[in-house]
Amino acid sequence: MKHIKLFVFYLSLILIIISIYMTHNYYKYKDFSGYSIKKLRKENIKSGDIFLVAYHKPQNLIGDLLMKVKFNHVSLAVWEKGELYLIEYANYFDKYQGLLKIPYQRWIRFNKNTTILKNSISSTGEEREDNKEEREREDNKEEKEREKKILEYYYQNKDKMSEFKGGWNMSWYRFLYKKNKYQPLDLSYQTTCTEIMVSMLMDSGIIKKEKALSDYHQSDFIGMSGFTLPDNISYTKDYLCSL
Repeated sequence: MKHIKLFVFYLSLILIIISIYMTHNYYKYKDFSGYSIKKLRKENIKSGDIFLVAYHKPQNLIGDLLMKVKFNHVSLAVWEKGELYLIEYANYFDKYQGLLKIPYQRWIRFNKNTTILKNSISSTGEEREDNKEEREREDNKEEKEREKKILEYYYQNKDKMSEFKGGWNMSWYRFLYKKNKYQPLDLSYQTTCTEIMVSMLMDSGIIKKEKALSDYHQSDFIGMSGFTLPDNISYTKDYLCSL
């Protein structure tokens, strides 16, 4: 009887500690009240803008709180031939899966019941007040070059990543330790959307190749604060999007 009481006592203590931990994470990582909310307008989106998506599915909540996840998913905006697309590694209804290039309006329909944070890209080159037209030409040239690199990565890899292989698996042990050196994408194991998007951003020259893809966490994408950016690029953690 004494052993049973001790077991119940320690089990209760563990459950209380877990409850406190999960409650703390809920208010810290699932509270979006500190963000401003603005109407998302297509004409204000540039190639290289990043959208972070937070799902509100009950089955995701426990994992999110344990892993301290605020936003579950990341998408990258790119213009092609006058049309806006979102590139991401995802699975929508088992019909659209893998490395996807989704038309903007369709992506909005897919994600209308989520919370979306917009991270806006901008150039940080030297301002020339005496020649703003030249500065605008340089900015447009840089954006076109980004578009080219993003689309090259997509077309070179979409067939290799035509099937979504996300989700927990034994290879996730790689997230438990930091490598602190760059390692290219390895498709021999089941990769995550975070790793693939980091790979795309690195190969497109938007972030520097400093660490292994698995060294990064979803929170690093908030304002791109967890990445080292080239001197000519910066990001602003903009606002939660009203669709």
